[in-house]
Amino acid sequence: MKPEARYRPLLALYPRDFRQEYGDEMLGVLMADPRPGVAQTFDVVRGALAAHLRGLETGRSRAARVVQIFGAMLLFALGVRRVAGVAIRWATGADAGFVPHLPALDWARPVVWGVVLVAGVVGWRWLGAAGAAVGLAAEIVVPFQSYVNAPATVLYAYWIIVASAVVLAATLVAEGGGPMRPRGGWLVAAAGVLLVSQDTFMPYQVWSSGSAALHFAVQLIVMVVAAPALVVAALVRQEPEVRRRLLVWVAPVLITVPLVQWGFGGLIAFNMAHTDVTHYLGPLQWAALVLVPVATFVAVSALDRRVSAGRPRARRAVAVSRRRRPDK
Repeated sequence: MKPEARYRPLLALYPRDFRQEYGDEMLGVLMADPRPGVAQTFDVVRGALAAHLRGLETGRSRAARVVQIFGAMLLFALGVRRVAGVAIRWATGADAGFVPHLPALDWARPVVWGVVLVAGVVGWRWLGAAGAAVGLAAEIVVPFQSYVNAPATVLYAYWIIVASAVVLAATLVAEGGGPMRPRGGWLVAAAGVLLVSQDTFMPYQVWSSGSAALHFAVQLIVMVVAAPALVVAALVRQEPEVRRRLLVWVAPVLITVPLVQWGFGGLIAFNMAHTDVTHYLGPLQWAALVLVPVATFVAVSALDRRVSAGRPRARRAVAVSRRRRPDK
């Protein structure tokens, strides 16, 4: 195999116009790079992601703003659920021995994502980006506080971390201007209400009665069926061009579910079965957690660009064939 053949698949992650302009130069830089393969691959994927994000600035930023609004709405609901569950449990006196305690970051998260949501609706781009950066930092710090004792905490919260990163990236390329009310916003708001009410308004006696099956059934219905169905319905209501781009933004979050389930299920099972010994994530596993969602976004974005470029050519071909068709 020729040396340059190893780098062609990596360069394919970049947008086509970017490869046409800088492909030969990038190939020479990669072949002269003395760094290890993992570090080099990470740098290439990072550059490809940046190139795709820059490409979103030209005519595709409306979808990014929809992602900012919908994503902030759901993350706000998750933040409110953490706070409201403790507050209601204490206020109702359902558990006489319960002492309310929440870290400051748990109170800050719904506030921060609320700011991002308002900024997205109003059109204050840089306020939204600043808020999303703080929100992402909070979503990373909270689960990592328990990493030493329970590594699975990070894995369970990883889809939220990726969703926060997606919202941050979307705010950086979202269109500005005046207020925006995307189609189907009330459906996403309804999904948020379901997420908040999942553990918040169910009487504490139900959970303390030992009915684990009921608790699991409610969580399954809300998290896997009802809330996702409402979000999907909201996405379907968008314009075709926006809807297709939304699939690109959602793909990194969706890939985290099979990534954690199939890639880290053994580690989670081992730590649950062996409380005296703890296995932590290795360097390659951390790299996979970072690179797989990024590569998914880049790959789906490249596929969307190819489909978008092919449709005008197909329409022109149909028009030409109709003009050449002899009259009957």
